[in-house]
Amino acid sequence: MSNNYSKIRFIGFAIPTTPAQVVGIGDINGAGMVAGTYLGDADTQTDITKRIAIMKHAVDTAKSALPTGETDVVNVFVAPEFYFHGLEGPYVYAEQEDDPIDFMQQSLSTAFNATDYSNWTFICGSVITALVKNIDVVYNSNSATTRNAVVQNLAEQWQASFGPLQDVILDMLVNFIKNCHSYPNCEIRDRSVIVSNIPIRTPQVDDPTNLMATEKYYVSNEDLLLYDVTGKNIVTEQMSAYPVLDLSGGDAKQSAFDPYAIFRQNDINPSNPIGTTVTDYGVEICLDHSDVRLRRNIDNEPSVIGGIHVQLIPSCGMQIHLPSVATDENGFVFNCDGEYVLNDQNSGQSVISNVDCLYANYTDSSNSQYQAHSQLARVDVGAVGGDPNAPGSSNATLQTLDAADITVIPVPDKNGLSINDFYAGGPGQIHIYGLSSGYTLYPE
Repeated sequence: MSNNYSKIRFIGFAIPTTPAQVVGIGDINGAGMVAGTYLGDADTQTDITKRIAIMKHAVDTAKSALPTGETDVVNVFVAPEFYFHGLEGPYVYAEQEDDPIDFMQQSLSTAFNATDYSNWTFICGSVITALVKNIDVVYNSNSATTRNAVVQNLAEQWQASFGPLQDVILDMLVNFIKNCHSYPNCEIRDRSVIVSNIPIRTPQVDDPTNLMATEKYYVSNEDLLLYDVTGKNIVTEQMSAYPVLDLSGGDAKQSAFDPYAIFRQNDINPSNPIGTTVTDYGVEICLDHSDVRLRRNIDNEPSVIGGIHVQLIPSCGMQIHLPSVATDENGFVFNCDGEYVLNDQNSGQSVISNVDCLYANYTDSSNSQYQAHSQLARVDVGAVGGDPNAPGSSNATLQTLDAADITVIPVPDKNGLSINDFYAGGPGQIHIYGLSSGYTLYPE
C-alpha cells in the first residue's frame, strides 16, 4: 500500500441528528434548548449496527462518485455529532466492560475495512454514553425528578408567554441548567470514533493503528433533551455533565483511546518530514470548537507537533469560527453539522460570519425544521497566539476556494435500512469537496 498521499478530499454526511418531534426553547442555534424524543432501537448493539449500515450506505454513495484508481488522495469522511445515541439519549450501560464504544469500534472497523476503503479516514460523528449502575434509581431520585419537573415547567411556561416575560423565563431556565451541570446525577461522555486505513498514530509514540477515539469536554444547553415529549424516562440535559479534561499539557494524543484530539497520519516512511506528506489532524466536537479548544493550545503543544494541518469539526449546532481556526499555512478546516443550514442557498462560496468558505446545505423536504450543512475553509496564513484577544495575537487569514469544487449527492433510499426509524430529518446528502482530484496537502 502506498503511503505517499499528497492530496486530500473532504466528504460530509449532512444528515440531521437532532431528535424527533423537536420543540425549540429559545434560539436553538444560539443559547437555546430542545425537548423532543429519541428515535432508535431499544437494543444497543442492534441500534449501533443499523446506524453503521446507514452510514456505510452513505459512504458507498460517495465512493461510487469518486474517480477510480487513485493512489495519492486521502478521502476524509465526517458525520455529524450525535450520529450514535440510544432511546434514553446516551447508550446507558452498567459495567465498564460493556462500554458500547468497544462494539462500535469493532463494527466500524469491519464495515470500513482496508480492502474496500484503503485510502479513507472516517470521523464517525460522535456517540454519547453513560456508565450508571442502576439508571432506574437515578431516574426516581428526588434530585432528578425535582430538576426535571422544574425544567419542564419553565420550558412550558416559556412557550406560553411572550414579550419581556419570555426573556426572563429563558434566563431562569438557562441559569438553572448551568447550576445543575455543577452537580450532575450522572456523567456522560461524547466521543468520536476515528477509523483510518492509512495508518495513524499518536504524535509522540511510534505505534501505528487504524482505530482511535477523542472526547468532548464542553457541554452545551442542548446536548441532551430537556424532557421527552412522549413521557418516557431519558437522561436529560439538567441531569448530566461531561468529564473534566486536563489540557494543560496540550491536546496531542498519548494513546489511541485517550480523550485528546491531535493525531498523525502518513509517516510510516521515516524519510517523510512534516510539511510534505506527514499530516497532523485535530478533531473538535461541536462546542469545543467555539471554546477554541485547538487554537488555545497552539503555543503549548509538545515540540513533536509540527502544526495542525487538518482541523475537523463533527457537530450538531456549530460552524467554523475564525478565532478558533488553528491550522498552519495551507491547512484545512472542515465542519459537518447535523442541526442547521448556513444560509438560504443550496451550496456555494461565500464569507459567512467572517469565514471565507465553501459550503452546502441540506433541508429535509418533508419537514423544514430538520437541517444540516457542511463547510470547508483553507488557511492562507495561520493564527498567531493561543489567545485570540491577547496583544500580538492574530486570527488566521483564509483563501478563497472555487465553488466548482462542491458536489452534492442525495442519499437514496434503500430497502431494509429504515432510515426514518433512526433519523427524523430524512436520509440527508453527501457533500464532496474536491471530487475530481482532491486538494494538494502541501503546495510547493
